[in-house]
Amino acid sequence: MQADSELLARCRKNDRKAHNELYRQCFGYLLAICRRYSNNREDAEILLNQGFLKIIIHLDKYREEVPFGSWIGRIMVNTIIDEFRKDKKRRENMSGLEIDEVHSMSNVDFNEAAKHLDAEALELLIQKLPETSKKVFNLYAIDGYTHKEIGEMLNMSDGTSKWHVSYARKSLQEMLKKTMQKMMSLSL
Repeated sequence: MQADSELLARCRKNDRKAHNELYRQCFGYLLAICRRYSNNREDAEILLNQGFLKIIIHLDKYREEVPFGSWIGRIMVNTIIDEFRKDKKRRENMSGLEIDEVHSMSNVDFNEAAKHLDAEALELLIQKLPETSKKVFNLYAIDGYTHKEIGEMLNMSDGTSKWHVSYARKSLQEMLKKTMQKMMSLSL
C-alpha cells in the first residue's frame, strides 16, 4: 500500500477531495484488517471509519521513510484494540466451544485441510472463536505481535495471551476436523 506524497500533502492541508481519494485508495487494505477482528462487515466498516479518522488526524506525524501501508495498518490495529478495551464486558463473556471440549480434541492433518479449505473459509472459522481469543490469535498469528506486546495492548499477562492463542489453535483444529469429516462424508 503506497500513497502519493502530493496526495498526502493535500490531505494535510485539509483538502476534503484528497481525504476522499485517500479513503478510496486505503479502503480495501484497511477493511481486510478490520474484517479479521469483526464479526460482520458493518462492524468492520465502523472500525475502518474510526481508524481512518485517526489516520487523517495524525497524518502530520507520518514519516516518509516508513512504509505508508505499515503506518496505517498499525493505526488501524491500535484503533481496533482501543475499541476492544472499551467493550470489556463482551470480552469477558466467552462464547463458543466449552473448555472441556477443547481439551478432548484430537489432532487434525492440516496439510490435508489446507488442500480443501481456502483463506476465506479459514477466516470464517476464525470468526467463530470467542471474541478475546479471536483478537489475540489475529494479533499473534496474523499481525505478528509478541505475547508481551499483546499483553500490554489488551491489559493481560503474557501467559493469558499464550493461553488464548493455544485455545484458538485447539478450537480451530476441532472446527477443521469437523469440517474435514463433513467434507469426507459428502464425497462418499
